[in-house]
Amino acid sequence: MMTRSASGDQLRCSRCGRLANEEDKFCAECGLFLRDAFTDQRLLLALVHEKNGHSREARRELERLLEVEPDNILANHLLGTLYFHQGTLDLAIERYEKALEHAPRFVLGHYDLGVAWYHRGNMPDAIRSFRKCLEVDPHYNAAHYRLALSLFHIGRLGSALEHFEEAAALTPEYLMANYHMGVIHERRHETEQAALSFQRNIDEAVGEVSSIYHLAMIRQAEGNLEAAEELLARTREFAKANGISANTAG
Repeated sequence: MMTRSASGDQLRCSRCGRLANEEDKFCAECGLFLRDAFTDQRLLLALVHEKNGHSREARRELERLLEVEPDNILANHLLGTLYFHQGTLDLAIERYEKALEHAPRFVLGHYDLGVAWYHRGNMPDAIRSFRKCLEVDPHYNAAHYRLALSLFHIGRLGSALEHFEEAAALTPEYLMANYHMGVIHERRHETEQAALSFQRNIDEAVGEVSSIYHLAMIRQAEGNLEAAEELLARTREFAKANGISANTAG
């Protein structure tokens, strides 16, 4: 194996001390195998721990692996995901960025980095990451949806609408894209388009009370009080069935 100097700028064979390069597999002096022969096994073990819900053990295994091979792309990405799930977003971002240093077209890395920035509340960096994800794979539907959400939060409604539409076209199961499209149309006073989007969401998503309420308000503004009351009755039924107040449901 290789050892790194205290300054971190030199690698040496752990057996004979000869200087080595990152890409060397064997020591030219003594023939020692310089790579950690157990890297793949450690990564697999970390994956098994993570799958079984043993996050602490998985994290420990990945941290040990990265001590030996700090630039391992998959280990950095998986450790970032473990950090993300435990809520340490800054550490997650650091690991995702490390993985992307050596794999700039790692589409999942860009996506997960965008999600971490989104939850960190940094929409400009989230938008940048999702756009990079879509540069690699223009049909990455989840990236379209997340990009649309990020754009929506900073008020760029036109661009957000485009990506919500793209997400819904690529994956019709992304039902909340219809809700957000309805909200955008509503804010732009495009009442007919808003009603269509909310109705589409109501037709596909059982108990989608937010869309029902928005559509009720549209019908009320149109003067169609009978339709509005029918929709509001559905929100009250939903509230009663789920133990929440009618005001909350509305």
